[in-house]
Amino acid sequence: MRQGDCQCYVESDEYKAYKEIEEQIAHCTPEQAWAMYYVSAGVVRQNIAMAVTEHIARGNKALLVEFPEFAPAATAHVLPARSLD
Repeated sequence: MRQGDCQCYVESDEYKAYKEIEEQIAHCTPEQAWAMYYVSAGVVRQNIAMAVTEHIARGNKALLVEFPEFAPAATAHVLPARSLD
């Protein structure tokens, strides 16, 4: 990948949309994040999943409880998965 390619990605609408969702996840409760994920679809849902995974990787234990399926493989077996019902 050339340097210009990387710069274009950082300035892309898709990246900006992801960063906005990541910031929203940082400022909402785990229950609100779950509600956002539950009612979303497509790319928005993927962005929420990636943002939640990123926050869990940074040590957000509250999101880990709400989204155990997004935990790294080493910790995924610790908590039961939340039902979609």
